[in-house]
Amino acid sequence: MTYYADLTPYEFLPDTVPDGTELLNVGWLELGQEFPTGPTDPEFLTNLITLAADHVTAVTRGFHTCRLPHRFEDNFQFGAVYGSRLLFLGHAEIRVTAADGRCLAAPTLVVHYVRDHAYLPPDPFLEAVRAMRVAGR
Repeated sequence: MTYYADLTPYEFLPDTVPDGTELLNVGWLELGQEFPTGPTDPEFLTNLITLAADHVTAVTRGFHTCRLPHRFEDNFQFGAVYGSRLLFLGHAEIRVTAADGRCLAAPTLVVHYVRDHAYLPPDPFLEAVRAMRVAGR
């Protein structure tokens, strides 16, 4: 996947950004790039999975995979369970609005990064996901 540092200006799919919107990157991780780790609360992860299930944008025809090391050779990073649904990750984005009004864009693969690699997103993203403040499309 393409790496972008957290809270830098978004440039992956610029045609999907409405005019006048400040959109920042969150969770665009890549092998060889360090990222913050730490625990997140269950409410955050539940909300993040809900956003990946019901509020995606910038959907693409292909998907990105996780290139970070895993303990097993498996495709578990591509999925998340949401109720009775199996979600596939890595083909779209989650966009939320921070408390200060800036919009934040994360690949849906951020669910895997948080759940399986202990990625700790920046505080504005944590707060926006907990608040379920979905950005306008």
